Amino acid sequence: MKIPQEPSAAASKGTLVHAALELLMQREPDHRTLQNALSDLDTARKKLESDPDFTGLDLTATEWDKFHADAAALVHKYFELEDPKTIRPVGLEMRVNAQIGKVRLRGIIDRLELDDNDDLVITDYKTGRAPPARFAEKRMDGVHIYAALVEAEQGKRPVRAQLLFLADPVAVVTNISQQTITRVERSTNAVWSAIQTATERDDFRPSTSKLCDYCSYQAYCPEFGGNPEAALALLNPPVAGAATPTLATPS
Repeated sequence: MKIPQEPSAAASKGTLVHAALELLMQREPDHRTLQNALSDLDTARKKLESDPDFTGLDLTATEWDKFHADAAALVHKYFELEDPKTIRPVGLEMRVNAQIGKVRLRGIIDRLELDDNDDLVITDYKTGRAPPARFAEKRMDGVHIYAALVEAEQGKRPVRAQLLFLADPVAVVTNISQQTITRVERSTNAVWSAIQTATERDDFRPSTSKLCDYCSYQAYCPEFGGNPEAALALLNPPVAGAATPTLATPS
């Protein structure tokens, strides 16, 4: 079951910029210019304007103008991080699906490419700000999992992974080793075992943090006075006239 989540301007803006950069990378290298990137941004906007993540945004005309201006600014900043004409992509918005230890995982990699030595490199675009240095390594967990999935699927381990934080702009790069892959397998198995134990005991305790300020699920969270059982109503279509739970919007 997937609990519905209200769209957010930040997430939808990220979707738009990701789509524009995907279109840019589909061009021949010599055509990957800033002018074409902004054209691709406009193309992506037209393709996504009917998407629920965009139609569901409650923005004023002024806020929409800022939304699109901010997206264009992120595309400009991307060109401060790298020269797209030098990139050799082998996968864009690439779906990966493989067994890691006891668990089958899947994901979507923004970009898989070859470097000058024909080694694989994973790139993930981030439209938010880069974390403080002390938290940077934690943000690499996702691309470490991607590296394990690529190796499991293709039999070749990526040598590096990088997060491109467009808003700053700054690149956070990590090397991928056999120890990295082993750590992913061990941590994945540990998390899966914890999930199985929690399921057997029906014991899922909330863990609060500052991220709760951005959560759409507070209506179901006991830490915020919500009732987890209210989510069970989403398993079946609502009965006419019956009350349905309302998602809380963080203030």
